[in-house]
Amino acid sequence: MKVAIIGGGISGVSVAFKLSKLKDKGVEITLFESSSRLGGTIETVHKDGYDIEAGTNGFLNSKPFTLEIFTEAGLADKLVRSEDSARKRFIQRDNKLVRLPETGLAFLKSPLISMKGKLRLAVEFFVKKGSSADESLADFIKRRLGVEALDYLISPMVSGIFAGNPEKMSINSSFPVIKNLEQEYGGLIKSLLSLKRRKKGNKKAGPGGPGGILLSYQGGMGEAVKDLAKVCVANGVDIKLSSSVDEISKKDDKFTVKVGKEKHQFDKVIVTSPAYCSSVFLEKLDKELSETLLSIPYSPIFVSGLGYDNSDMDDSLNGFGYLIPSKEGRDILGALFTSSMFPAQAPKGKKFLRVLTGGDTKKELMNKTDDELLAVSINSIKDILGVHKDPSFTYTFRYDKAIPQYYVGHGEKVAKIESACSNIGGLYIGGNVLYGIGVNDCTKQSTLIAEKIASEL
Repeated sequence: MKVAIIGGGISGVSVAFKLSKLKDKGVEITLFESSSRLGGTIETVHKDGYDIEAGTNGFLNSKPFTLEIFTEAGLADKLVRSEDSARKRFIQRDNKLVRLPETGLAFLKSPLISMKGKLRLAVEFFVKKGSSADESLADFIKRRLGVEALDYLISPMVSGIFAGNPEKMSINSSFPVIKNLEQEYGGLIKSLLSLKRRKKGNKKAGPGGPGGILLSYQGGMGEAVKDLAKVCVANGVDIKLSSSVDEISKKDDKFTVKVGKEKHQFDKVIVTSPAYCSSVFLEKLDKELSETLLSIPYSPIFVSGLGYDNSDMDDSLNGFGYLIPSKEGRDILGALFTSSMFPAQAPKGKKFLRVLTGGDTKKELMNKTDDELLAVSINSIKDILGVHKDPSFTYTFRYDKAIPQYYVGHGEKVAKIESACSNIGGLYIGGNVLYGIGVNDCTKQSTLIAEKIASEL
């Protein structure tokens, strides 16, 4: 069986690794990546003693998928656990950083939510269960928890994870667990009271925050993808860089993948590239599938890596970082304290952070030049972190289409895509397009696709 994988991000490399273990059963794998490197938005640049991440800074060990893959690949010893300080997460309110409370008592004492807002949260117990129909995340949170909870708890979290707009995002597709808790237990507080098993788990959240410990990789996440790819090659995977797929067609149960003037035939095709890329080369195969993929919107992101001497900043950067509610009226989404989470990613005696700008709520900012956005990032943190001087080190990344957005109605698009793939037969859509944008979401889909193909041998 010959399998083509299109897209060399963490999803493509992960499914390649999983399938490479089937080479003794006659599975041959070719991975096509349009750029000259692997990783997609996962990229680590090494410069002047800094490891600068373009995208994610790691993954949580609370879900098994990514950890399992690196363990199976013999790379688990290179995983790096974040410092305990990464537990501390902050939200900006009234131009001050307020630590996100981790316990009920801490929440009651916290100034993050007013007393009126806290009382509204308590009323959630009596709010009637909504229908199972899709709704925006904002509508769901306002209905169950109130406007203040949306503004100062959910909105900044959504900015940090999706760079998204809660007014547009689908609760069913973006946060299905929360919606399911309402449907199963009648409410969020009721679900907490019912799920006694949670008391038997970890009583304290790990350094990754709620849900596990944040893990990275020696040299950064970009090195993780490179090393996993090396294992794939050792297992017989043919990785073709700078190989942009132009067109896919199918005849007599065989796919033809056209790359420039070359044509390759395969029995199965796994697509892990961004939706807007996939739509182009899938148009001939299935026009409706192509149009559905193209209809999935993406949010832009500008990342500024900023290095400072310790004496240039009052704030100790002792934590994971901070996020900014839209209501605060800042141009940036927040900042991640890299030198606190992973000290090895910055030179000794330096403070290093990454500032995030753009997102689905601030798209207009992306009309600025890179230098202008860098200046926005630098100026936006000065008062909050007590910065006295300009950074001694800077590095930036721009992604005009960074993260897929699961708007209300995304589930209908997923159903259409699933139906099209089923009708075509042998075509699989992976990556972060359909079911989740995190590293663990991507590796989960890669694992499920590999298992599906293995079951058909």
